[in-house]
Amino acid sequence: MVPFSASTAVPGAAGGRRVAEGLVVFGADGAPPVVLVHGIRLSATMWRPHVRRLVPDFRVGTPDLPCHGALAGRPFSLEAAVDAVHGAVREAYGATGRRPLLLGLSLGGYVSLAHTVRYPENVAGVVLHGCTARTSGAAAAVYAAAGRLNDRLGPERSARLQERAMRRMLPAESAEAVLAGGFHLPALTEGVAELRRHDFLALAGRLTAPTLYLNGRSDLPFRADERHFLAATRATGTPARLFHTRGGHLLSLTAPDRFTTLVRRAHRLLAAKSREAKES
Repeated sequence: MVPFSASTAVPGAAGGRRVAEGLVVFGADGAPPVVLVHGIRLSATMWRPHVRRLVPDFRVGTPDLPCHGALAGRPFSLEAAVDAVHGAVREAYGATGRRPLLLGLSLGGYVSLAHTVRYPENVAGVVLHGCTARTSGAAAAVYAAAGRLNDRLGPERSARLQERAMRRMLPAESAEAVLAGGFHLPALTEGVAELRRHDFLALAGRLTAPTLYLNGRSDLPFRADERHFLAATRATGTPARLFHTRGGHLLSLTAPDRFTTLVRRAHRLLAAKSREAKES
């Protein structure tokens, strides 16, 4: 196991401590740990509104994925992304003595799924948000097309358009959190191409940790195969549930109050399922 570096304060992130490259944590080590994994082309700063609502009740780890945030210079691969999440999960356990709840959004959800298949014993449970579509389907095709469009527009113009869209769609608090980490537009091309190489529905059938699939009702592209993902996970006896809430793919950013309430509920539910599994 590779040791983590000493904690350093993170400017502009109240209470945040950089414990490794691309990993910032918030909250006291005595609190239950949660690890939040961001979506494609964004970064870990997107979780700042949620950190404000979860701390001090939870200790929150926010890793960057390769090709994003502090790891923008690293190429994206599923293996490297799983390693980044594993580092955050391992750090959380080392600091608190407890297995964390792992939550991933979109790209971060697919990565969290793959991580939990590889390291099921390391998490108390996993929340997979906005990632129940086969990556060979329409949703991936849309993101691949967006990546090609960004490439044609160029980084500066594309980033300006992304900023306008975020300020228009999101409350100010969420928009500022997203913009603080910048947009990592090459990730659209690299990330989608990598996801399309893997069968995440098959991986869902190998989950053994308690699992909650969380989808916005209007997030139709990423709900396309939700029943298949749920059935695949349950087929081996793994406790798994599917929960819908109002909103779309970015509901974590459009409604941070409601989203963090859901995180708290998920923690209670999955922690209880984890204890039941250990006792059985």
